[in-house]
Amino acid sequence: MLKTIGRQTLSLANVGIPVTLLVLLGAGGAHAFSAPAAGDLGYDIYDIVVNKGVKGPLGFVGGVAAFLFGVSRLFSNIMIGIPTIVAAVCLIKADSILQTFGMVI
Repeated sequence: MLKTIGRQTLSLANVGIPVTLLVLLGAGGAHAFSAPAAGDLGYDIYDIVVNKGVKGPLGFVGGVAAFLFGVSRLFSNIMIGIPTIVAAVCLIKADSILQTFGMVI
C-alpha cells in the first residue's frame, strides 16, 4: 500500500530495508544443540526417543519404508514423491540434523 507524504511516497522497500538492518544488528550468536550426557536432566527421554527410536532399528525401518513409498509415488505423483523422499532422508539422518541446528540464546 502506498501512501504519499508531500512529494515522497512510502513503500515497503523504503521502510523494510532499514527495519531489516536494525533487526540484524540486534541478532545474537547461534549455539548448536549438544546431546545431554548420562545423568543430565533430559538424558532418559533423549535416550529413549533419539538413541533407541530414531537412531535405532525403528527409525531406520521407518526411513527406508518412507523412502520406498516416495520412490513408488515418484512416477505417479511427483508432488507426493519428492517430499516423502526428503522426509525419509531427514528421518534417517535425524541425529546429525538435530545437532547442526543452532539455538539463539
